[in-house]
Amino acid sequence: MDNKLKVNGLTFVPFLREEQIQEQVKRVAGELRRDLEGKSPLFLCVLNGAFIFAADLFREAGINDAEIAFVKYSSYQGTQSTGTVKQIIGLPENIEGRDIVIIEDIVDTGLTADRMISDLKKRNPASVRFATLLHKPESSKTGFVPDYVAFSIPPKFIIGYGLDLDGKVRNLRDIYVNTED
Repeated sequence: MDNKLKVNGLTFVPFLREEQIQEQVKRVAGELRRDLEGKSPLFLCVLNGAFIFAADLFREAGINDAEIAFVKYSSYQGTQSTGTVKQIIGLPENIEGRDIVIIEDIVDTGLTADRMISDLKKRNPASVRFATLLHKPESSKTGFVPDYVAFSIPPKFIIGYGLDLDGKVRNLRDIYVNTED
């Protein structure tokens, strides 16, 4: 793991190593496997940031009857949440009576999570569960608490393992934190 990384003039340092991330992916996958035993869940990967976490989690959960689909909600611009949640790509599948697992990269304010769950519940699923790689409880504006959390972190700006800065550095295997925070 490199010591420092410069992206768009900002400096980032290592925060979570790939090994730590994979350990928590395995833990969360085990919890999902236990809770969804005998069910045929639909995993919803929230693009773009959650795609790496979703792929690792989906494979690790090993639920052969599970399906995966992709939705896109956005509330970020640069390093800040805009406070406005926009659904960009909708959900085409009929989810009535299905067990849904939302897979998100990060829960910051909770606004996007609340909006997603509200939108999904209007379509009468059997259940809606929420799994996130990262949760910033101190940044919450809604009190939302995910069902499955790989890491609770302080309200710092982070990149890597799917999380970006203006579309860059999603490919990093480790997660880095901004030193200017």
